[in-house]
Amino acid sequence: MKHIKSLALLLALGGMMVSCNDDDMNPGNPIMEITGDLGSACFGDTLRFDIKASDSEVPLSTIHANLYFDSELVSEQVIRTKVSGETYPVAIYIPYIANIPDGQATLQLTLQNINFTITEKVYGVNISHADYPYLTFVADDGTQYTMNRVSMYNYEMTDNFPADMPGKIVAPAEAGATDEVTFGYEGSEIKVNGSKSIPFTNGTAGNYTVSFNTFTFEGSPFTSLTINGNLLTSEDGVNFEIDMNNLAKGDLLTLEGFPNFDEWWLNPDYFQKNDDGTLSFMAYDGNYRIIANMNLKYFKVVKLMAGAPGTLNADGTGLPWILGENIGYPSLSNAPGWNPGQGIPMAPVSDKVYQVTLIGGRNINVSTINFKIFGQDGWGTELTGEMLTSQSDLIGVGDGVSHDNGNLYLYDGVELEANTIYVLTLDCSNGIDNAILKTEIAGEQQFEAKPVYLNGEKMNTTDNSLYSLVVNMNQYDNIEVTGNVDMDKIYIDPDYFTVNEGNIEFQPISGYYNIIVNLEKGYLGAKAVDSAGSELTLQEDGSGALWLMGSAGNPSITYEFGWTPGEAYCMAQVAPKVYQFTGQAGPALSNTPGVRFCATSLQMKFFWQDGWGGEYSGDDNLTMIGGEDYLHLQDDGNFFLNSGTTLEEGATYRVTVDLTEGRSAGTFNFVKH
Repeated sequence: MKHIKSLALLLALGGMMVSCNDDDMNPGNPIMEITGDLGSACFGDTLRFDIKASDSEVPLSTIHANLYFDSELVSEQVIRTKVSGETYPVAIYIPYIANIPDGQATLQLTLQNINFTITEKVYGVNISHADYPYLTFVADDGTQYTMNRVSMYNYEMTDNFPADMPGKIVAPAEAGATDEVTFGYEGSEIKVNGSKSIPFTNGTAGNYTVSFNTFTFEGSPFTSLTINGNLLTSEDGVNFEIDMNNLAKGDLLTLEGFPNFDEWWLNPDYFQKNDDGTLSFMAYDGNYRIIANMNLKYFKVVKLMAGAPGTLNADGTGLPWILGENIGYPSLSNAPGWNPGQGIPMAPVSDKVYQVTLIGGRNINVSTINFKIFGQDGWGTELTGEMLTSQSDLIGVGDGVSHDNGNLYLYDGVELEANTIYVLTLDCSNGIDNAILKTEIAGEQQFEAKPVYLNGEKMNTTDNSLYSLVVNMNQYDNIEVTGNVDMDKIYIDPDYFTVNEGNIEFQPISGYYNIIVNLEKGYLGAKAVDSAGSELTLQEDGSGALWLMGSAGNPSITYEFGWTPGEAYCMAQVAPKVYQFTGQAGPALSNTPGVRFCATSLQMKFFWQDGWGGEYSGDDNLTMIGGEDYLHLQDDGNFFLNSGTTLEEGATYRVTVDLTEGRSAGTFNFVKH
């Protein structure tokens, strides 16, 4: 972006110059009368004024309002002028970009009639930075802090903050500014209206200062993440990545800037931690992309081919991927499901040989599995039962009859052991049409449970990340969660719990529930179960449990339910046979807890169990009684946002399904709450 320069005006008549139609070559006489102050504005403002447009001879066509920084068009508005003599409001945005000095921009107004006869007026508009008296920092948890002005453009706040302090900065409509301005994060930079939170991080929690400059858009602190001195970059402030070429097995990796690194989970197929804190690279030689997920605290490693994530070739070279259920890194809470782009890359260990190491109860379900090996991170090539042979007495390959073709499953009577290490090796030495899968036990993972207690009772965990306990709850009971958990960092599901004066109160009807504390994703939730802990299903009379799948998520839409069995959301039964789900709307893939709907894209469907099976389709009687302004029901039972409709970002919406008249006579409501 070029700097704004002072402009020599053609006419020094009130800062305005006029260029009328060329003699009488084109008929008509367009006339503009401008009302409003066009002399000055602030970066980030909207310049608003009125134009009375008229032509007594020829019908009018359009008004064009163009704003230029130097000779570069930076903002424009086109207005249809259907009626001569009418006054038309104009609102043209003044872009706010880092490191652009105060100066004069050019506003060009052009009125045109249907014969292309034009009248132009050009104004010099003085553009300056507002000298804000303060800024407001809005943290992801909703807490607001005042950033005090310490000098021109410079603002700071100091407090006892957590290590990670993501949020957005809001400048008030004061000090000459007519519009409020919000600074967010986009493409590894702080930008006006950036859709992501600014990922401020100090490395460690404590008393420190967060600062921001409204001229340069520089902020701090940002802990630089490096591997071997090379900087990792990020588009979303959560996933930081670096491409490393010619990595060889045994190469040492020195990491700097990773907060609480002793809490990170390291995939043993790729890394071995050394006593001096360095990592030894364990996979086969090649080019790799290392992706650090700051929320889940683990590294995803992808072999690269021609600079892009690898795929599996027919001869067995390349990279195989795993998609499906009951497997996940860094834990089962982050299962890939059947979602393209979420696959688990297997680690190359030698030429055409790949492996994935899994810990029972942490990375692989001990009682049931259902995942598959693909030739890419999504649909396309997949290893079917005709191509893949299992040499294991634990895990089989589906033949398309008793199990889905190519899907891996546990043999009848087999149950894996918690904290036991299982190594799955895929040998494609003879091509993918003759691939062999081996499953070996490689010892036990040392595990010392860090207890979490629910009302004094120890919760169950296999990974110190996901905790659960089946309890008989009464509506409006209070619960207390203690132990290895900081409840100030936990999102409390508003459909299952409310917080009153520090007390957490249970909201659904009385019954057995599996109470869940997920430290990895950071939420407190629940599922309806029977006394043995088995998930409830929806009964014909409307009782039991109703499950939601689609493009909503918990605790945020970063964790979409999607269409993966086992990942559906159990809606809270807040009254007998009445189920609800509540969340805010926000930008796509928002990581802000509570933003559980995407404002621009929404698709949902209700199921009678946690996955495929019984569902509300177009043949079932589920009547929509509210929310038609937002959603429409398709014949297949899916609810979509109406065409051209968006939800209001930051607003709260509630889904309510009333089945008091039975499963076949339900009503559905979606309202702004």
